[in-house]
Amino acid sequence: MIRIAKKEDAKQIVPLIVQAIEDIVFMLTGTSSYEQATPILEYYVQSEQNRLSYHNCLVKEIEGKVVGVIIAYHSMELSVLDREMLQIISRNLNIQDVKVDKEADDEDFYIDTLSVHPDYQGKGIGTELLEGLLSFAKNKGIARVSLNVDQDKPSARRLYEKVGFKYEKVRFIMNHSYDYLVFPINEKIFEIKVV
Repeated sequence: MIRIAKKEDAKQIVPLIVQAIEDIVFMLTGTSSYEQATPILEYYVQSEQNRLSYHNCLVKEIEGKVVGVIIAYHSMELSVLDREMLQIISRNLNIQDVKVDKEADDEDFYIDTLSVHPDYQGKGIGTELLEGLLSFAKNKGIARVSLNVDQDKPSARRLYEKVGFKYEKVRFIMNHSYDYLVFPINEKIFEIKVV
């Protein structure tokens, strides 16, 4: 079942986020270890207004266990979604006015993270989460969905292209190059039901 996440899913969602974004968790939390970052990430997921908030997560649940997550939001809302996170990063690093790189075009509904538990990879769950998110976006009247894929991960790019995402440009985030892929929602309709 694909469903909208709940606050109590945070402990299962956070390891999936860490698996997907690896060392970026340190930048998002202003910490230097996974032990320090984990409670902050759990706080972000349980938050009402944060890029990683449960409100922005769809999860794949099998037998009561969250085995995959996809996190997405309107890019134009990031100034609000990131406000608290930037304060936490600033406090933890003791730096004023921390900024994060722009990851998406303002008009896009942006897929921040897609992650599937290692025990469940290769079973189509990533595709199911993507299609569920695209169906969810279409039902909300969203016209365009985007994401960044690491140029060093061609298998991830193939997954996105298989679903219908198309390359648009290169985007640099934290001094690393990513391929920016887009999906115009009106081109394809998915039947994945999100509950």
